[in-house]
Amino acid sequence: MVEKALLEEIRERGVLRIPVDFSPPPADGFPPEFYIDPKTGKEWGIAPIMGRLMADDLDVRLECVDMPWPEHIPALLSGKVDLLPKHVNTPKRALLVEFTNGRFMIYRVTALIQEKRLISDKEDLNQEGKIISVWYGSSIKDIIKKEFPLATIKEFKFPWIEVQEGRADACLTDSVTKVFLQKHPGLKLMRDKEGKLIIFSREYAQPGIKPGEQRFLSWINNWYQYYEAQGTINYWCNTWWESFMADRS
Repeated sequence: MVEKALLEEIRERGVLRIPVDFSPPPADGFPPEFYIDPKTGKEWGIAPIMGRLMADDLDVRLECVDMPWPEHIPALLSGKVDLLPKHVNTPKRALLVEFTNGRFMIYRVTALIQEKRLISDKEDLNQEGKIISVWYGSSIKDIIKKEFPLATIKEFKFPWIEVQEGRADACLTDSVTKVFLQKHPGLKLMRDKEGKLIIFSREYAQPGIKPGEQRFLSWINNWYQYYEAQGTINYWCNTWWESFMADRS
């Protein structure tokens, strides 16, 4: 029996499945990636917004499959979900996942430290005994290994708590909101001696699918080009997303 192409399977099934890892809403200080809108009760955030728009154009409904972030790529490869809506495209991930050409939003990797800590140089953290926390399953681990080879990396779902409570010296993250800093006055973004924000990496989130699904890949690329021309991508992924961020530069 000839296996159906994924695009055909999705349309016959009537459902486009994307993985999410729901967090509290942006009003609580979390980035607007995937959350339940307290006003409407609907899945919301950049991933559900883009996923729902894509599902509408496929004439199917969107299903957000809630699972821990480290399980997202395995779920894609095993066929439990159809699309990764917002993973950062890294060379290592691209060995496993087929990334589309469209860019959703830019991530700027910065460091959260305690307000009272006098850290203004990378070498202040690149020492044995220093602990740097990171979101579990995040590709930011590779940046930490490169920038701070002597430090110890520890993964958590809420890595900033480790810094806040003194168990880690810094947290490398890619989406710090203005509300987050307001709600956590004991934390700040790491800056150099001149007060300039230190950005360790700039990366793009791009939709990803299981390798070998060329027809689906082509459709998503065409879909992206259409909505880029319409201004929809720019509104949601730049204007809307960026309006939350504290690390704009």
